Amino acid sequence: MKFGIGGIIGSIIGMYLMKGNYLGLLIGFVIGSTFDRANKSQQKKIDPNFDFGKYLMMLSSIVMKADGITMKSELNFVKQFFAKQFGEEKSAIYLQNLKHYLTQDISLEKVSKIIDNNINKSSKVQLLHYLIGIAVADGKMSNSEMQTLRRIAQSLSVSQMTFNSILAMFNFRNENGGYNQKTDSLNQDGISLENAYKVLGIDDSATESEIKKAYRKLAIKYHPDKVAQLGEDFQKGAKEKFQKVQDSYEKIKEVKGIK
Repeated sequence: MKFGIGGIIGSIIGMYLMKGNYLGLLIGFVIGSTFDRANKSQQKKIDPNFDFGKYLMMLSSIVMKADGITMKSELNFVKQFFAKQFGEEKSAIYLQNLKHYLTQDISLEKVSKIIDNNINKSSKVQLLHYLIGIAVADGKMSNSEMQTLRRIAQSLSVSQMTFNSILAMFNFRNENGGYNQKTDSLNQDGISLENAYKVLGIDDSATESEIKKAYRKLAIKYHPDKVAQLGEDFQKGAKEKFQKVQDSYEKIKEVKGIK
């Protein structure tokens, strides 16, 4: 039998808590091994030839032309991101390919699935945040852009609740009850209470226990270490999203009177 680190640590803690009783060792081992299996299930066999930048640029082009208009603000957003993420030299190569991708009929589902097979769940969250950033670079999001982003999220096996949580971090304001929305992410008042609940994936009737559980779950999901494979810029994005989760939690606690 192969022992994982979780099983070993769990056994030690179990023995300690039950004062040397071997039943504690067994219980600790079972619990720790559960974490080992969960962690292993999230690990992917990454293709050594997988070029993340290539497929990321393909998805970028799909979002950029989703509404039939490629805006200069969107192009600048992509240029700045790729320069930070991959460096000026490599970024220039990816940007040359962008011109080609913008004229091609690229399969959203096919590209998304390739990425899905090569990055973990937390990295997919960061990826979606970047793609939403492209869509709102001009200050608003069209229905067609929203629909495209939802299709990408679905193809990346990201739940609707998680997608809505990412979207809420941009602090959108509804206009005419539709998806034609403007971002208010720079509002000095911070995230709205409505979006704070969406970030945590709960509603305003949630109990104190449910609120704290949702916060802990997201704090783990958005930890910067989870996206180390994607580079420093994605880690920086993870830190920003972690802060959004923290801000949302604090706003809800204040309203609910939770200590």
